[in-house]
Amino acid sequence: MATIICLGSAADAKTIRSLVTGYRVQVLHLELWPHSADADIACDARSLPLSDCVADAVVLRRRLHRSLHAPALAREAVRVLRIGGLLYAEEPFAVGVQEGPDDFYRFTHLGLRGQFLDCEELGSGVSEGVGVALATSWRQLLWSLPRSPYLGFVLATIGSFTSFFWKYLDGVIGARARVIDGAAAVYFLGQRSATLLSERELTAGYRGAARVRVLAQPEARASSEVFTEWAATDRDLAMAQDHAAAVDEMLAAAMTAFGPERTYTAIDAGCGNGWIVRRLRQTQRCRVAIGIDGAAGMIAKARALDPKGTYVCADLTTWDPPHPVDLVLSMEVLYYLDDPLTLLKRIARRWLKPGGYAVIGIDHYEERAASLSWPAYVGTRMTTWSEARWLAALEDAGFRLVRTWRAAPKRDGAGTLAMLVQAESA
Repeated sequence: MATIICLGSAADAKTIRSLVTGYRVQVLHLELWPHSADADIACDARSLPLSDCVADAVVLRRRLHRSLHAPALAREAVRVLRIGGLLYAEEPFAVGVQEGPDDFYRFTHLGLRGQFLDCEELGSGVSEGVGVALATSWRQLLWSLPRSPYLGFVLATIGSFTSFFWKYLDGVIGARARVIDGAAAVYFLGQRSATLLSERELTAGYRGAARVRVLAQPEARASSEVFTEWAATDRDLAMAQDHAAAVDEMLAAAMTAFGPERTYTAIDAGCGNGWIVRRLRQTQRCRVAIGIDGAAGMIAKARALDPKGTYVCADLTTWDPPHPVDLVLSMEVLYYLDDPLTLLKRIARRWLKPGGYAVIGIDHYEERAASLSWPAYVGTRMTTWSEARWLAALEDAGFRLVRTWRAAPKRDGAGTLAMLVQAESA
């Protein structure tokens, strides 16, 4: 039987129970106030009376801002959650006091995300937008004008009637960057992970409009931090468009190697926002496609764009798939690693089935002069090898070279260094 812990109001618990009626699900309602008659358990926010890893899901709705011990409560919510279990949190941001003396904090989008660094993001954003924030501020302004509490009540009522429809503007405005900086409430949906999101990658995932533009970034930045920032600022969309032609050629070469009828399973190593996985899943020949990336922001975006897809946030050099696959595709990833050969060996020996294929695309290599300035421009370290060294590394990893070519050549004659290789047969 699955267990859902509701750290919220009695109405929240009632709603959850109505949704899971008929399923083998136990809903446990916890409240943080000792005289809560409607709760199953009244408890201290700093120490929930539950063992570790007992819950399959935790709903923490509008409780962090009402506790003086908000960080401790967030840690406790994660502690009782099993690895892979789901967590939903929602908190107010750009609104006034709502619960009188029991109202202590407000959370920005990243402020709420930062309470759960040991959770992978499945989704996050605005639950109530700037229209709701404006309406509550307008009502608060009218309520504050007169000295008389009775006249204040009258004006606040007028404010409610004259602004209730502003919330519908949120549907028109949508998910623009400026909205997340002034939303009335924000949410986070995640799953407990065995890895911890770094604070630098957290801040790199800022999606608002107040980002400070920095002309030059230090090369010390981790590539995962860079790509989380790109996902937050939609640079990943242009990246997918720029690489599409080369990927088309690479996939066509792999399909030719397979033959016209063969179905296959695939891994996209360094999947970014999942655009190649989505493309593979739309074909009849692809039975399973898995995307893996080390950038938490990219994986979060991939899951948001493709909830039914399989996306893994992990270190490529230490991760192994649940089962070997027929095809591994890697576009513009390997040179971000300190030692690409380590991953190539892992792909050949542990990711691919015997005789399986890998097709690899590289845009940063010694013969492409325009790419040599990329480490300083992007702000992260890159491994700069010649074509000959890449081919030698593939041979050292145990691959048989099938074909190498320049895919989607640019006007300057350079193109993606594309390499199709085959793992050893059994």
